[in-house]
Amino acid sequence: MKQNGKKQIDLADYLGVSKQVISKMLTGGRMINAIELQKISEFLGTSMENLVKRPEVFQETNAIKAFMGKVETQEARDGLGIADEIANLICFYARTRENAEEMMKPWEA
Repeated sequence: MKQNGKKQIDLADYLGVSKQVISKMLTGGRMINAIELQKISEFLGTSMENLVKRPEVFQETNAIKAFMGKVETQEARDGLGIADEIANLICFYARTRENAEEMMKPWEA
Protein backbone atom coordinates (compact mmCIF):
# COMPACT_ATOMS: atom_id res chain seq x y z
CA MET A 1 0.00 0.00 0.00
CA LYS A 2 2.92 2.32 0.69
CA GLN A 3 4.14 1.86 -2.88
CA ASN A 4 0.72 2.98 -4.16
CA GLY A 5 0.35 5.83 -1.66
CA LYS A 6 -2.77 4.28 -0.16
CA LYS A 7 -3.75 3.97 3.48
CA GLN A 8 -5.48 1.30 5.55
CA ILE A 9 -8.56 3.49 5.90
CA ASP A 10 -8.81 3.75 2.09
CA LEU A 11 -8.72 -0.03 1.80
CA ALA A 12 -11.26 -0.37 4.62
CA ASP A 13 -13.64 1.97 2.80
CA TYR A 14 -13.13 0.10 -0.49
CA LEU A 15 -13.88 -3.28 1.14
CA GLY A 16 -16.68 -1.92 3.30
CA VAL A 17 -15.07 -2.99 6.58
CA SER A 18 -13.61 -1.18 9.57
CA LYS A 19 -9.99 -0.07 9.87
CA GLN A 20 -9.64 -2.56 12.75
CA VAL A 21 -10.58 -5.43 10.41
CA ILE A 22 -7.93 -4.27 7.92
CA SER A 23 -5.37 -4.07 10.73
CA LYS A 24 -6.18 -7.64 11.76
CA MET A 25 -5.89 -8.80 8.15
CA LEU A 26 -2.48 -7.19 7.74
CA THR A 27 -1.13 -8.58 11.01
CA GLY A 28 -2.46 -12.10 10.44
CA GLY A 29 -5.11 -11.89 13.14
CA ARG A 30 -7.87 -12.46 10.58
CA MET A 31 -7.86 -14.62 7.50
CA ILE A 32 -8.51 -13.03 4.11
CA ASN A 33 -10.95 -14.91 1.90
CA ALA A 34 -10.63 -15.21 -1.89
CA ILE A 35 -13.23 -12.53 -2.62
CA GLU A 36 -11.48 -10.06 -0.30
CA LEU A 37 -8.13 -10.94 -1.85
CA GLN A 38 -9.48 -10.21 -5.32
CA LYS A 39 -10.89 -6.86 -4.18
CA ILE A 40 -7.58 -5.99 -2.50
CA SER A 41 -5.70 -6.81 -5.71
CA GLU A 42 -8.08 -4.56 -7.67
CA PHE A 43 -7.65 -1.78 -5.11
CA LEU A 44 -3.87 -2.00 -5.35
CA GLY A 45 -3.78 -2.55 -9.12
CA THR A 46 -1.88 -5.80 -8.90
CA SER A 47 -2.55 -9.51 -9.35
CA MET A 48 -3.73 -11.82 -6.60
CA GLU A 49 -0.64 -13.95 -7.24
CA ASN A 50 1.57 -10.94 -6.58
CA LEU A 51 -0.11 -10.42 -3.21
CA VAL A 52 0.35 -13.97 -1.98
CA LYS A 53 3.86 -14.76 -3.19
CA ARG A 54 6.49 -15.14 -0.51
CA PRO A 55 9.20 -12.49 -0.33
CA GLU A 56 12.72 -13.59 -1.19
CA VAL A 57 14.06 -11.93 1.94
CA PHE A 58 12.00 -12.53 5.07
CA GLN A 59 11.85 -9.61 7.49
CA GLU A 60 11.57 -10.22 11.22
CA THR A 61 8.03 -9.30 12.25
CA ASN A 62 8.43 -9.91 15.96
CA ALA A 63 9.09 -6.43 17.34
CA ILE A 64 10.97 -7.72 20.39
CA LYS A 65 13.35 -9.85 18.29
CA ALA A 66 13.84 -7.10 15.72
CA PHE A 67 14.66 -4.62 18.50
CA MET A 68 16.93 -7.09 20.36
CA GLY A 69 19.92 -6.36 18.12
CA LYS A 70 19.66 -2.63 18.82
CA VAL A 71 20.13 -2.77 22.59
CA GLU A 72 23.63 -2.51 23.98
CA THR A 73 23.55 -4.14 27.40
CA GLN A 74 22.89 -7.71 28.41
CA GLU A 75 20.50 -6.41 31.06
CA ALA A 76 18.39 -4.73 28.35
CA ARG A 77 18.44 -7.93 26.25
CA ASP A 78 17.31 -9.94 29.28
CA GLY A 79 14.50 -7.46 29.89
CA LEU A 80 13.35 -7.73 26.28
CA GLY A 81 13.47 -11.51 26.56
CA ILE A 82 11.22 -11.39 29.62
CA ALA A 83 8.84 -9.01 27.84
CA ASP A 84 8.71 -11.43 24.89
CA GLU A 85 7.89 -14.36 27.18
CA ILE A 86 5.13 -12.36 28.89
CA ALA A 87 3.67 -11.36 25.51
CA ASN A 88 3.70 -15.00 24.41
CA LEU A 89 1.92 -16.06 27.60
CA ILE A 90 -0.74 -13.37 27.13
CA CYS A 91 -1.33 -14.46 23.53
CA PHE A 92 -1.44 -18.14 24.56
CA TYR A 93 -3.97 -17.37 27.30
CA ALA A 94 -6.16 -15.34 24.92
CA ARG A 95 -6.15 -18.15 22.30
CA THR A 96 -6.84 -20.77 24.96
CA ARG A 97 -9.75 -18.77 26.31
CA GLU A 98 -11.23 -18.26 22.83
CA ASN A 99 -10.91 -21.98 22.12
CA ALA A 100 -12.46 -22.89 25.47
CA GLU A 101 -15.42 -20.59 24.86
CA GLU A 102 -15.92 -22.17 21.45
CA MET A 103 -15.70 -25.69 22.91
CA MET A 104 -18.29 -24.84 25.59
CA LYS A 105 -20.97 -24.05 23.02
CA PRO A 106 -23.64 -26.73 22.71
CA TRP A 107 -23.26 -29.15 19.86
CA GLU A 108 -25.98 -29.32 17.27
CA ALA A 109 -27.03 -32.73 16.08
